[in-house]
Amino acid sequence: MTEEKDPFAFLTLTVPKRAPVFPGSVGTFRYRLVRSGRENEGTIEASVYENICFEKAQNIETQTFPWSEDGMAQIRAWLAEKLRERSAQPFTIFGGR
Repeated sequence: MTEEKDPFAFLTLTVPKRAPVFPGSVGTFRYRLVRSGRENEGTIEASVYENICFEKAQNIETQTFPWSEDGMAQIRAWLAEKLRERSAQPFTIFGGR
């Protein structure tokens, strides 16, 4: 990533509280967070996958992190690394510009 705004800065301890599964995207880069347990005791499974629904994705990378402040920082760093590796294109419909 260049010195642009961090697209994952909003991922804090409150995000997993909103829903047990939290999907997101940056253009065509897709990710998903799945919580289990409770804050500061449980875990969050973070996954990245190709630009398709998770259920049909084949190229899924997953890592588990603690559901804590440190764990959320690790998730943000991991997602940023995966975004650099996989890159992303701006999202378009029907290949339009």
